[in-house]
Amino acid sequence: MSTLTKILIVLVSVFSIFLCGVIVVYVGSSTNYKAAYEQQGSEFSAMKEKNRSLEQEIAEKKRQLDEFGIKSDSEISKLKAEMTQLEQELKNTKNAQLAAEEKVASLTAAALNFEKAVGGMEESLKQTRAELDSARAENVKLSKNLNEITANLEEKMAQLASLDTEKKRLLEEKANLEKSATGSTGGAASQQPVTQVPDSATSAVETPSELKLQGVVTAVEGSLTTLSIGSADGVNAGMIFHVVRQDSFICDIKITEVDTEASAGTIQLLQQQPKVGDIASTAW
Repeated sequence: MSTLTKILIVLVSVFSIFLCGVIVVYVGSSTNYKAAYEQQGSEFSAMKEKNRSLEQEIAEKKRQLDEFGIKSDSEISKLKAEMTQLEQELKNTKNAQLAAEEKVASLTAAALNFEKAVGGMEESLKQTRAELDSARAENVKLSKNLNEITANLEEKMAQLASLDTEKKRLLEEKANLEKSATGSTGGAASQQPVTQVPDSATSAVETPSELKLQGVVTAVEGSLTTLSIGSADGVNAGMIFHVVRQDSFICDIKITEVDTEASAGTIQLLQQQPKVGDIASTAW
């Protein structure tokens, strides 16, 4: 066998081996292409299905968006109506506030005028109270004078009654003397007068040596204390009342002013400040 033949055989063998390799590679490559094709087909189907699902989802979202738009338009219209109503209410509230401010200003002016009127009334009340106090003092003085006049009148009436009794007695004695002069010659026995003469002119009005009076303190103003009893109860100016609280001595009250149902006097022998409700009496 020649060298050329050997070379050809080697070349044919190498070519055969190369061809086998090419065939093997081709067969392997064709199988991979089929699997890739099938995989791509599957992926395409999946993508197509996903695209269909996305289209449906987009359609649903679009429908929801349209519904939301309609609902939003309705809510916007409703909100606009509510806003219009609120603006009207705000306007009415502002008008009411202005009216209230005007009313407050009017009431403030009225209150100021009322305060001025009250101030004038207070001044008038003070003056009236002063006049009332003066009238009360004058009334106490008049009551005192009336009591004195009444006592003098009673004394005069007692004296008049005594004189009338004396007159009757003298007339009876005169009648008895005339009867004795025209009667028998014997000495006429002295006869007692029918009407008895009182021992004193003041016996018609008997005054106790010491009156036991009791009242309560009704007011305390400085050193002047007012009691709940007056001339109707037998209180006279100059009387001394002893003021006690429970078993404690408080002070003495010397009566200086007497009214019909009340009296007043100055504090003496002060131990404690007298209070309304303390007991005042002429006897211990």
